[in-house]
Amino acid sequence: MTTPQSIFSPCHGVVPLRPRMESWMAELMQNRPRLDALIDQFGAPLNIQSLDPFRRNISQLTDCVADYDLPFLPMFARKANKCLSYVQAARDLGIGIDTASHNEVEQCLAQGVPGNRIVCTAAVKDRALMALCVNGGVTVILDNEDELELLEDVAIGPAKPVSVGLRLNGFERDGTKLYSRFGFPLTEVPALADRISNSEHLRLDGLHFHLNGYSPEDRIVAILQTLPLIRKINDDSTVPFFLDIGGGIPMNYLDDAAEWDAWEAELDRALAGDRAPITQHNDGLGRKSEGAGKVDSYPVAQSLVKEDWMRCILDHVADGQTVAAHLRDAHISLRCEPGRSLLDGCGITLARVAFCKRDSAGSPVIGVQMNRTQSRSGFAEFALDPLMVPAAGPRKEAIEGYLAGTYCTESEWLTRRKMSFPEGVKVGDLMVFPNTAGYLMHFLESRSHQFPLAQNVFVIEGDTEYVDLDGIDAR
Repeated sequence: MTTPQSIFSPCHGVVPLRPRMESWMAELMQNRPRLDALIDQFGAPLNIQSLDPFRRNISQLTDCVADYDLPFLPMFARKANKCLSYVQAARDLGIGIDTASHNEVEQCLAQGVPGNRIVCTAAVKDRALMALCVNGGVTVILDNEDELELLEDVAIGPAKPVSVGLRLNGFERDGTKLYSRFGFPLTEVPALADRISNSEHLRLDGLHFHLNGYSPEDRIVAILQTLPLIRKINDDSTVPFFLDIGGGIPMNYLDDAAEWDAWEAELDRALAGDRAPITQHNDGLGRKSEGAGKVDSYPVAQSLVKEDWMRCILDHVADGQTVAAHLRDAHISLRCEPGRSLLDGCGITLARVAFCKRDSAGSPVIGVQMNRTQSRSGFAEFALDPLMVPAAGPRKEAIEGYLAGTYCTESEWLTRRKMSFPEGVKVGDLMVFPNTAGYLMHFLESRSHQFPLAQNVFVIEGDTEYVDLDGIDAR
């Protein structure tokens, strides 16, 4: 299905950053009565999601790695979205799940995910979490000496040794050490492996790293610097052993990636005073001037994404062999922990316009019944245009303005980018934030002011006439 251009016309950035839309999203946006019925039933803001793209994304990733004849287990990064529907789909598809908290582990086990397909990478692991992992057969990724000592204590008693992996840091690229606050230095791994091998209660099943950013080159050097360690500590290649390269698989949000370069060029012009501002108060969003500083936004337009990114890593040649061949020769099972890229195309966030006014500077302010934490990840901005489904009735004059949220602070803006409304804005219009399932819905969501959290519903097998409330909200 080709997305009708009329979907984009009621609202777009004054310099557009048009989102890439899934068919189910476009179909739903053309059915205003259905959207109203969903909000009446479940409230607003509302997260509407679909499992179809999730299944497709998993299949494409596993098919890609299968071309290299490598044992492979992707571990869905549960922290990217809290809904139980994704846990159930991952379970049924036979992939693993990366968990980061007691509740996440507990929920995955309760949904019937086998413990040997769950890893716990929580940044802080207390005794209760360790005990849950031990009793559930979950692999614990150890990050520091204190965690190892705690697990050694907790693991005493169970009949089977506890599966563990060691998280690593200290990788170097072009003579520069890649920074991370997580993991053990590479130099400490052999001694740690000896300590675990001499334990009756722990079993070292693999090594793990999670690098910041999205660079395939960083992953390549990390893999190549980890392989000698594996050869040193795993002298029995018949015993299964994994290397988990973490997450950070990039994806594209834009329908046309070239729009990002055009938008950034116009931002530079605005900062230089060569055109009218395209952001509130001419805010550079982290960029100071042309070529100085980066926009503090998730990179919505990437040149190497998903399976092409993975192939870039596995096809890299070092010492006469591809990385994939090195992994095969070492009898290593490859793992990774994608979150955002598996959730690409899976969700939208919907909210009503409550008012349109002008601030003290005379700029239009469009009040929307949601707060900024309900469509935001760890970045200051999500540089993707929201869409608008107009309410029925006569329209007002065209305006350009800014979307404000519900928190009672001057900083409460859903985006600091100036939006254009060629048909005007009125109470009851619906704002739609596309492709929010990965991190944007849940990672920072807050109940400040005691506002309720957005509920989560799923369209059933692509049929937007039928939805189910996710189990995370139905409990």
